[in-house]
Amino acid sequence: MISSAYNQTNIYNLAVIKEAKRWFKSNFIDKDQFIAIQDAYKTPFYHPNFLIRLTLFVATLLALSGVTGFFFLIFADAGKEAISAMSVLYGVGSFVALEKLFIDSNHHYKSGVTEAVLYHACCFVIMGIAGITDFNIHVIIWTCLIVFSFSAIRYLDLLCTIVAILSLAYIIFYEFYNMGGIFQQVIPFLFIIFFTSVYFFTKRLTRKAQLKIWRNNLLIVESASLLLIYLGGNYLVVRELSVNIMNLSLEEGQDIPFAIIFYALTVIIPLIYLYVGIKKKDVVLLRVSLVLIAISVFTFKYYYNFGHPEITIIFAGIILLLVSIGLLNYLKVVRSGFTRENLLTEKWGGMNVEAFIISQTMGGNQTAAPKVHGGGGSFGGGGAAGDF
Repeated sequence: MISSAYNQTNIYNLAVIKEAKRWFKSNFIDKDQFIAIQDAYKTPFYHPNFLIRLTLFVATLLALSGVTGFFFLIFADAGKEAISAMSVLYGVGSFVALEKLFIDSNHHYKSGVTEAVLYHACCFVIMGIAGITDFNIHVIIWTCLIVFSFSAIRYLDLLCTIVAILSLAYIIFYEFYNMGGIFQQVIPFLFIIFFTSVYFFTKRLTRKAQLKIWRNNLLIVESASLLLIYLGGNYLVVRELSVNIMNLSLEEGQDIPFAIIFYALTVIIPLIYLYVGIKKKDVVLLRVSLVLIAISVFTFKYYYNFGHPEITIIFAGIILLLVSIGLLNYLKVVRSGFTRENLLTEKWGGMNVEAFIISQTMGGNQTAAPKVHGGGGSFGGGGAAGDF
């Protein structure tokens, strides 16, 4: 199994410090207590704020572009095969430099520099292999899946996680599309079945304590799987792909095969997500369901005109506003684990937090913080599903 390039204890300590900073900003602990936690959970990671990370990311890409230009000047006359082979070696060397120079020696953790070098390395490995194989699409998409999956697991990168799951989806579509005939027609149902399995498998992985540092990556896979399940059954997606890619010819008044099934799935899937999300207090399901309900409305609006568009928009806005106001009033108090309020103070209100902080900062004791359950999560706002 691929392990993370980052030290797990340091990742944990950084998470504790971030959470303590949230406590401090909420006036739940004072400055001295926050400093005590920082001293107790020291981490060597260099992890600046977002603006600095963004600046370092851009600056590193500019620096790497200079290195890349020099690289191509040296091997410009070497021939296509040689350049492709050297691109792969250069990409692998960039991975090594990322670990040895930035992560191990300088303790960078998602600093902007690490992301720039990581994406740079991925691109060169993929482009090099593509050149060696004469840009064979099968090889390219499988290489993308392998390289981005490795990067997501090894470096905890969320963007690589997204690209990896999309690469997997494209592999399924491309391979079955090329088989033709009945295999093309079952692609939507295959997406639903396959990514439903991926979703439940990922849910099981999120419960494993040893995989906690990959929690955010697994949440990305969960969300992407739910979205791909829906896209597999969405009427607009299936119809447009059938007409534009699979060359399905439809006369006026005709519809795609199994149209009634896709109409039903377009409506039912988001409602199932919403119901299960409320019942299980699953924030991922809830958020995805709200996005998909909007897509479902757009799908039907795209094919059926219910009158003047300005009137439709006004009434839709009024309905959404009334629903929002109604939910805000309804969730003034905790209902089935959900509330509109931030429960940070309430969840810890019954604990002697000062005593806990002292126990964590005296004598070098750094045991894990007790998990406090309330609402739908072990930490955070109402219905949250996070812990540390």
